[in-house]
Amino acid sequence: MIVCVPSRGPTVESQMDDRFGRAAFFAFFNTDSGEVHVAENPHAGGSGGVGPQAVQFLVQNGVTTLIAPRLGGNAEEALVASKIQVIMQNPDVTVVQAFQTWKDNAGISA
Repeated sequence: MIVCVPSRGPTVESQMDDRFGRAAFFAFFNTDSGEVHVAENPHAGGSGGVGPQAVQFLVQNGVTTLIAPRLGGNAEEALVASKIQVIMQNPDVTVVQAFQTWKDNAGISA
């Protein structure tokens, strides 16, 4: 399973970004392999419609779960259509803390 967290910076120690579609980066956690990578959001600087474009980027990266503090309406619709589960999380934590909290609550040991 691939879990995604929007990030303000290029590491998992960066602060979680509270702007989903305009997040500077996305952190991808593979719960099966333990692999983690952070990628720049290619749509962060777009002029409009960045939420659905960001969702498409997540789909291309195999994301099944998104941990985010809030979503725009268009992003929310695109996530539902893409069958990506959304977990709402307070953004006042680092990316890795958000992931760890989700992992602990989901009972995932990997």
